[in-house]
Amino acid sequence: QNKAWLYTPQLLLECRARANREAREALGGPSVDNAKQPTLVPIRWWASGYGNSEREEQDYEGGGPWKTTSGGHDMLTPTEETMLISFYSSHLPGLIGPQAQVPRMRRDVKVVATAGLIFRRFFLSNSVMIHDPKTTMVAAAFLASKVEDCMADIRFLEEGTQLMNAPVGREEILPAELRLIEGVHFELMCFHPYRAVLAYTEDLRTFLKSEKGRTIVKSNRPIVGEDLRPMHDAARQLIDLVIISDIPLLFSPGKVGLAALMVANEESAVRIDFMGYVKKRFDDKNLEQFERLATELIELSKMLKGLRKGEYGCGANENLDMTILKRAHKKLKKCRAWGEKKKKKKRKAEEMAEGEK
Repeated sequence: QNKAWLYTPQLLLECRARANREAREALGGPSVDNAKQPTLVPIRWWASGYGNSEREEQDYEGGGPWKTTSGGHDMLTPTEETMLISFYSSHLPGLIGPQAQVPRMRRDVKVVATAGLIFRRFFLSNSVMIHDPKTTMVAAAFLASKVEDCMADIRFLEEGTQLMNAPVGREEILPAELRLIEGVHFELMCFHPYRAVLAYTEDLRTFLKSEKGRTIVKSNRPIVGEDLRPMHDAARQLIDLVIISDIPLLFSPGKVGLAALMVANEESAVRIDFMGYVKKRFDDKNLEQFERLATELIELSKMLKGLRKGEYGCGANENLDMTILKRAHKKLKKCRAWGEKKKKKKRKAEEMAEGEK
């Protein structure tokens, strides 16, 4: 995961801009308008290892000369695509996981975390204009249940999509699952910050009882295990937002878990000097490594605080601009390669013909 699926913010933007440009090139050709997606453009997976690969510097931001499809419809920008990906990703917890609407779809939180990560990995190399994001989201939930050995019945998954007023049938889910597997280069293993939060909390319970540990906590009495529970629970709630954002593509689970505890500690009754904890607990590291880690943790802590505002690709916020989102959806319906455009046009023509009779 660290080698193949971690990026800088700039590389993340570059991946999405490149996927958008490739979709524009495919949709902008005169012979591909309204074509079915398998023949339109192959499934891409070049984002795997993109940060470690040698590549020529290219400007993908302009989107090339293809601003509209051959039918004259405006195409989505990379920013609009990212917004749609965040929107669909935010609906995963209601489909599968502890908060699923269908009781039979309730699984451990690691399942929804894996689904969100696989979903975002796929759309680093591919575009929502070529692949239906709703169907891909549902396929990601189905695939994640297998990856995490918590198999879900596809019938209840269908029921969940109906409760969300966005029905997706099994005849769509299964082909989308195969495309999804190929689009992430068959790399399905995912690691999440939940275990890191638990591991650091358990380590703190032991370390704070030591002579070194007592110097990094502000308390008038000895710290017991239950004193850390509120901080642990608050950090886990923060991770619930992390898993539906871009953060897992930017930082390793261990760093995210530690930064989540740092943020949770700011509102905790037990105040711990986490920088002191890192320095004393890992005193075998040299000063340069510590300073680099400290800088990353401070930056990451600021990013985690922004998740509640919907920053960094987190679609779970109350201030989502529905006007902009609806505009992007409207554009997608007109420029997409998937769907049944021809059938709709044919039905309209038949209705008009009947009216004339």
